[in-house]
Amino acid sequence: MSMDEEHFVIYESSIGYIIIVMRNGKIINLDVTDQGIYEARKMVLSLYPDATESVALASFKTIRTLLDRYLQGREVEFDVEVDISHLGTFTQKVLNELRKVPRGHVKTYGWLAKKIGKPGAARAVGQALKRNPIPIIIPCHRIIRDDGTIGGFSMGVNIKERLLALEGVKLSKQKAGSSKR
Repeated sequence: MSMDEEHFVIYESSIGYIIIVMRNGKIINLDVTDQGIYEARKMVLSLYPDATESVALASFKTIRTLLDRYLQGREVEFDVEVDISHLGTFTQKVLNELRKVPRGHVKTYGWLAKKIGKPGAARAVGQALKRNPIPIIIPCHRIIRDDGTIGGFSMGVNIKERLLALEGVKLSKQKAGSSKR
């Protein structure tokens, strides 16, 4: 039985340091931090102790190019392989359905719950989105509360707002303190 090969890259972007971790050529984690490169590296190696930093991998260059274009507000098709097989079945179902929500569109937690055949499971959908290891590529920022407010985001509501703005989405009703969930 061969060891899984894990590689990571960390680079600076307009929203902070982007961390991408791949296992056997598929993305398993994407994170953004404003902690700085040293702290980011420490964080990655605490979660993936056997991972190798690999800036030169062609697959990382492709993903970085796509992310850079996306962060410039350009339309991008994130046609990259992800691996979410380590997540529970419900979470996988939610995240797979979520990938179909097009750029520039927002849907609600309730809509997503209905879409996977679990009407009334909006809160569970929110919890599944919280576990999304690959935000942006699996666009959980496109899911908002049923009342039209922004809802939560693992990387912070301010980044969610910036990502939605990049996609041309303007939420009409902004409620103060709507960052929970």
